[in-house]
Amino acid sequence: MTKLQNKFLMKEQTIRSTTWGHHFIFLNCLLAILTGFTYVYSSPDTESFISFSYLLVTWLGQISFLSFLAFLIFFFPLTFIGNFKVYRVISIIAAVLLHCLLLVDAKLFLSLKVHLSWSVVSLMIRDLTFNTGLNFNFMYIAIPLVIFLELIFARLATREIYKREVRNNHFPAIVMTLVTACFITSHGIYIWADAANYEKITNLRSVFPAHYPMTAKSFLTTHGWIENITADTDGSSTSNIAYPLAEIKFEEKDVQKNVITIFVNGLSYSDLDADTTPNLIKLKMDNLSFENHFLPYDDLYNNLFASWFGLPIQYEQIFTSHSVENISNDVMQKEEYLIRGFTSAINGSEGAKLSKMTGMKSNKLKNLSSDTVLLNEAADFIEKNAEHRMAVTLALNSLLNMNSAEAHKRHLKLLDTQLGKFISRLEEMGITERTMVIISSSLGNKFIGGASVYSKKKQRVPFIIIKPDSENKGVSKNILTSSFDINPTIAVEILGVTTPCVNYGIGDDVLDLEQRDYIPTTQGNNLLLISQDAVTIYKRNGKVVTTTEEEIRPARANLENLIRAMRDFNRFKK
Repeated sequence: MTKLQNKFLMKEQTIRSTTWGHHFIFLNCLLAILTGFTYVYSSPDTESFISFSYLLVTWLGQISFLSFLAFLIFFFPLTFIGNFKVYRVISIIAAVLLHCLLLVDAKLFLSLKVHLSWSVVSLMIRDLTFNTGLNFNFMYIAIPLVIFLELIFARLATREIYKREVRNNHFPAIVMTLVTACFITSHGIYIWADAANYEKITNLRSVFPAHYPMTAKSFLTTHGWIENITADTDGSSTSNIAYPLAEIKFEEKDVQKNVITIFVNGLSYSDLDADTTPNLIKLKMDNLSFENHFLPYDDLYNNLFASWFGLPIQYEQIFTSHSVENISNDVMQKEEYLIRGFTSAINGSEGAKLSKMTGMKSNKLKNLSSDTVLLNEAADFIEKNAEHRMAVTLALNSLLNMNSAEAHKRHLKLLDTQLGKFISRLEEMGITERTMVIISSSLGNKFIGGASVYSKKKQRVPFIIIKPDSENKGVSKNILTSSFDINPTIAVEILGVTTPCVNYGIGDDVLDLEQRDYIPTTQGNNLLLISQDAVTIYKRNGKVVTTTEEEIRPARANLENLIRAMRDFNRFKK
């Protein structure tokens, strides 16, 4: 008799738990749909009524399907515990945890256009904040609110199963019918769009979690790269840009420190040899040299913008059209630096473009006829103003005008001699004792190239730092560096900026840099990741290839690297 009673009691408890669970999951489904509207809000722009309709029906259908799936996987099996009170407690805890996961996923998609996955979790464990201001402080408010709502849902569900009178409440049935119809409709629309190659709908497939697998193509499309890599940066307003991400703080230096940056444009690393460039070789051997310095772009002005701001070219139009100051320039003005630029062998229109790309006003930028004249005038200016703090930039461009590889080599030998005399004159002035001299290039040798999209041989250029108080005299480093690192290095080492570099650029201070996996850059609608051994290219059609100077071979997309690259490129976009 006792066994029969216990069996009856357990069956009653199971039925009660199942009934309660249906009401409880229905209320949680409504809450999940409300939270899921975040995906609709942060989804790519819909360009047609049918794509907008698809987005809405997928929102209702997919989120409700996930709630139903959660009931089947977690809540329904728990009903066989046979204890109604224990089942309620476990269900409330499980519901809170699942809603927290949904909130985290929504935050990730809102900020980075990615969903929770093993790759994302792995990245978060190693780099919790993504170094971009992304944080989960809202969870301090969200979690108590979710717990409060779950307690209310539990109470409402309990009251529903203990109500005294039977009511004909058709609301749940109407809602479930609606979301089921939306789920079926969304998949029907997608099947049609996929068959008709209607990309305005198929490009939305990765908006909602656990809907369709994230691929390289869908990832890049979600970020707007496949359609138009600069579509949202039209230069009309800075309201969608947050630059810098934090207040720039710096420590005033007691000793006046200067910086002289020399760009020998048209020079690649492979051009250096003892016969043609003995002075550059000596400077490289006697000072700090970075052996794997790569230009991010195959355009002079784009590389100068990258060097001046430490930012990708996606920000160029809006920064130059609104005269946004780079961080180093802003601090230099506060520190009363003399800022001057000297360039050679360019016409007036190119001079105006150079002024625009570097943010240097035309009255501070002097265009000379040749590199020799430039080096002499720059040396005269430095000697005349030796008592002032100064930041001088030299752009030597005569190599760009050579008509053959032989002429290029002959002129490079002459230029090397002139450059050696310029450095010797700086040493005679005694100014090198308080000056950091950077020697690099903003464009590789145009006579070096290959069939690949990105020629590492051409784009690899010298990067030499002459710093008197450096402990790295005569040291060569093999870490990956790029033009993006020049501005942060000047900011930290010369100006004493203490705000982390991630708040004003995508590069780092190379004197305090450990090895990195790759350098992110772009070429047209292609995303490029430059590593030590090869270049990985994410193409417009979503295909991925790895290139070297010898071959091009297919590769698998690395979602973690894509997330990191998108984090860098979108860091300053609101």
